[in-house]
Amino acid sequence: MLSKIDEHFEEVLCAIFLSVIVGSVLMQVVLRFVFHSAAAWAEETAVYGMIFAVYLGATMATRERAHIRITLLLNRLPKSLQVTCVVVADALWLGFVIFMIVQTLNYTQLLFNVTYQTPGLGIEQRWVQMFVPMFFCLMLFRILQVYWRWGKDKFEGLPL
Repeated sequence: MLSKIDEHFEEVLCAIFLSVIVGSVLMQVVLRFVFHSAAAWAEETAVYGMIFAVYLGATMATRERAHIRITLLLNRLPKSLQVTCVVVADALWLGFVIFMIVQTLNYTQLLFNVTYQTPGLGIEQRWVQMFVPMFFCLMLFRILQVYWRWGKDKFEGLPL
């Protein structure tokens, strides 16, 4: 059961959020062109769905090692330099993710000092923004998981 969650967590949530985007935009189009009306919350729902889908997609790409890399040059290097380049790049990426966790947590803490409700949905902005550091923490977990699995494979090949 845990392996299924590990394999499909981001995919299921991405599919849900993409469905929310499509549903909200489709409903808004129908309301505007057929009924000459609009739902104030539909645009915000689509925007938040897009934000969540993008962060979850980035996390899913991290898990699958599917982020864009310049592999043409990497594949021409000797194996030891390939590993070194990938590990250094991932260390920089790990540093960036940790930096983003700290910065988004600081930003979220600032939001607890003010009251800002979203105009369409009427929810506190702080609750929506709290997901961003959580997504970066999930990305951090996935990066570490890749290297843990690589270590279990006795560091054979590249960390995949």
